[in-house]
Amino acid sequence: MNRNALDSIVGLVTDRDLVFTIFAVYSRFEYALKRTNFLKARDKAEPDWDKYSNSIRGQLLVVDNAEFRQAVRYLFAEPPKTQVIAADGQLKWQPTTRGQGETDERYLLRLVGTVRNNLFHGGKYPDPFGPVPDVGRNQQLLESSITVLETCLVISPAVGSAFAEVA
Repeated sequence: MNRNALDSIVGLVTDRDLVFTIFAVYSRFEYALKRTNFLKARDKAEPDWDKYSNSIRGQLLVVDNAEFRQAVRYLFAEPPKTQVIAADGQLKWQPTTRGQGETDERYLLRLVGTVRNNLFHGGKYPDPFGPVPDVGRNQQLLESSITVLETCLVISPAVGSAFAEVA
């Protein structure tokens, strides 16, 4: 990777290892979902986050762990924004809102997915290409998302076991 690419990552968060960690944990988690048959009904092997969130309904938000509770509070209170195309064709950010009837588990996992997508699909690079001004927020969003995924591995033994297969 060239130095400019590394510099742009550092502009997003102060900890390069954190960027690698979210990549590794999220991709391994998706692998584990596929291995444990949380799959969308299609020809392509795609993880079904909705099916998974339904399987843990009522279990996730009762976890008695201070770090996890803090991560959930942060994600719910300060959710990542979603990049959209405005009516004028320009990219803009809008609040990520909870869908009507969306369970706590589904909304929480959707927020985690949004954090990952914003980072890895280029949404965090504002025009005209420069560092995102709130690096601390990015770091807290990433750390909270990792905590949520790691907690899911504990409450879902089969998914946790499949996750461990690639370690």
